[in-house]
Amino acid sequence: MNRNDSRFGTIEAVQKIGVSYERLRYWEQAGIVKPIYVQCGTRKYRRFSYEDIKRALFVKELVDDEKYSLEGAVRKLKAKDSFKD
Repeated sequence: MNRNDSRFGTIEAVQKIGVSYERLRYWEQAGIVKPIYVQCGTRKYRRFSYEDIKRALFVKELVDDEKYSLEGAVRKLKAKDSFKD
């Protein structure tokens, strides 16, 4: 399986990134990660891509290690993303 096609559940994502569920949810609201929602019966589950994990790890490093504000980390992430296009 191509790692770009992999999807991770919330538990796997928080373990790989090393953040709480609440922080991951907040980062989703901030647009840092953009999981897809998968319907399973009456429930919806978030599935995070490998790219979501990479983006979150980048932001986590900026916020935790380099002491960026979340806003500053998001700006740096957007600048980094614009160079990929």
